[in-house]
Amino acid sequence: MVWAGEQKGACALTKSPNSDDGISAEDIVLDTILTRHSVSPKRVQSPGPTRAQIDKLMEAAGAAPDHGKLRPWRFIDFPQATRAALADVFEAALRERLPNADSEALSRAREKASRAPVLLGLVLRLNYHSDIPHMDDQIASGGAALQNLLLAVHAMGFGARALSGQAVRTQVFRRALGLSDEETFLCFITIGTPSTAPKRRDRPGPGDLLSTWVPAGPDAGKEAS
Repeated sequence: MVWAGEQKGACALTKSPNSDDGISAEDIVLDTILTRHSVSPKRVQSPGPTRAQIDKLMEAAGAAPDHGKLRPWRFIDFPQATRAALADVFEAALRERLPNADSEALSRAREKASRAPVLLGLVLRLNYHSDIPHMDDQIASGGAALQNLLLAVHAMGFGARALSGQAVRTQVFRRALGLSDEETFLCFITIGTPSTAPKRRDRPGPGDLLSTWVPAGPDAGKEAS
């Protein structure tokens, strides 16, 4: 089994976890996680993932933790053939927010529909009728699904970025996408082939992220011997 995308010339991982080159499955997984980075839609180009690869991305998202198997999220695909209609939605959404928006602003709003070869949307749909009382679990599941998808995109050799904005909160946008009252549009995900090498970014170290709990009591605050 080869852990890689089909895209040639991209930064896909192409080593098999069962190969004799000394690279383990653990190395591959950790490298994918640690080297993932957001890629601006201005820095991606065609080709994007194929339909078969998009299906694999959905499988990756579907592997996210999901307390109670509620599947409190879904994705929307915006194929190229629908982008002109989506541009109309972005323009109408801006007119709803800013009735006096000038032609330049309207043009910029329309351009958002053609940002990347592949454009997906993530919708959160909280289940308020479940026996599982905590909405936080469902929100966390949506975030995990997004991260799984972004990691899979990176493993295939593509670049992606999650983007939101004020347009997704307008009634025009919600109606156009057929969102129910229980649904919230979280973000767009732009996906394509990186056109430039990524810039290295600083990441927080373990000490910035991890603390050790010390129980309260007469010896609270003392270092363990």
